[in-house]
Amino acid sequence: MMLRKVKTGFLMALVVLVGWSCASDQPDQNRSDSKPTETAPRLDPYSAPLYPAQNKAEAKDFSVQLLGGETFQLSQQKGNVVLLNIWATWCAPCHEETPEFVDLYSEYRDQGLEILGVSIDEQGRSVVDPFLEKYEVNYPVVIDDGTIMDKYGPTMGVPTTYIIDKEGSLRYFAVGAVTIKELEPRIQELLKE
Repeated sequence: MMLRKVKTGFLMALVVLVGWSCASDQPDQNRSDSKPTETAPRLDPYSAPLYPAQNKAEAKDFSVQLLGGETFQLSQQKGNVVLLNIWATWCAPCHEETPEFVDLYSEYRDQGLEILGVSIDEQGRSVVDPFLEKYEVNYPVVIDDGTIMDKYGPTMGVPTTYIIDKEGSLRYFAVGAVTIKELEPRIQELLKE
């Protein structure tokens, strides 16, 4: 009897989530130019798909204190391409993509790429610091106190990645681990703009 109640509760929650996500993906019926979100052409079948922005939209500004003590303000990054990655230490796909972000940052930071790792770990530095050490993370990281998630959440999953162009406009987003093979050509293109 108890198992049946748990299954019923789970199914009801699933129906609500599916209904909510389907409703949010529907084009606006009052606009004739609306169309469903399409993925960018896939470059790596093992990567989460990238979704290009359908309309130009300025990324929401925020200011946070990084783990190193410096301040990071998104609006001060104009002129750089910013990859905003929301992750957690308990997330297996985050472990997969972090080394690729390290490589990407090493290759393109001098050309104007900025990566901000946004940890949502509630345990804080006790779990984040060992993760950063293990993967030799070379890009700025913040443990979010809600400042960023209030503007970029709730996400559909972790990791979630946003790519913001030099003008501060959102250009792509992805839910799931994104590979360097999928990201690098887009980053190169945005750096040339």
